[in-house]
Amino acid sequence: MKQLMRYRITSGRAVEVRDVMMETRGHPARGGKRGTSSPKQRKRNEEEAVLILARQLNANCKGGDLFLTLKYSDGRLPATKKDAKRIARNFIRRLARAYKKATGQKLTWWLVTANTSTKTGRPVRLHHHVVMNALDWDLIARHWPPEEFSYRRLDATGDYTAVARYMIRNAGYGGERAWSHSQGIKQPKYSTPIPVKRAGTVKVPPSARIVEREIREDTEAGFSSAYIRWVMPLTDHTARHGRRKKQDE
Repeated sequence: MKQLMRYRITSGRAVEVRDVMMETRGHPARGGKRGTSSPKQRKRNEEEAVLILARQLNANCKGGDLFLTLKYSDGRLPATKKDAKRIARNFIRRLARAYKKATGQKLTWWLVTANTSTKTGRPVRLHHHVVMNALDWDLIARHWPPEEFSYRRLDATGDYTAVARYMIRNAGYGGERAWSHSQGIKQPKYSTPIPVKRAGTVKVPPSARIVEREIREDTEAGFSSAYIRWVMPLTDHTARHGRRKKQDE
């Protein structure tokens, strides 16, 4: 028996609430089927991949972390995407060792190998994007030619869905997992689904900033579904985390 159910996904300061029809004994899906039977299904799969990556970034990243772009000069340009992935993995390994030696901490990172224009969908020159902890320019330059990389710092909004979407589309999503990441990252938290009578009736905290809201009416099936995502202020999130930590001690 299917029923309108609500569940929450918390990733750092970002909170998503979904109202969807599901089997009453089921659980919220953490990723759709990866079929490519139609352009519409392919689009849905891509958007689900964006959300999965965004949740990982939201749960682990903060303002000041890096969005790094690695490029190749003509003399270093790999012949294939497979070769580029191997070069990037070796770079990450070397950088992670250097970061550990310099800071005593483990490097947290996400990597895509890109060859597709996000605007046109056409092939572009091979390059890479990496989201990772903040570190010194000099450390990166020891392991990648300085004239072949650039970076910007993530903002402190707490919602990096736009970054995830750019990375997925630039990588040329084709049904397979488009990115790799370091081990031991924090994962989003899924609540237990609860039944609701009407979609889209969730109460948003007054201090939250709503970044996306959608209600879909399915007149043929006779039900609605809803999705909303908001971000808690940094101060509220920090205070709440502190209270939780105290209770756990």
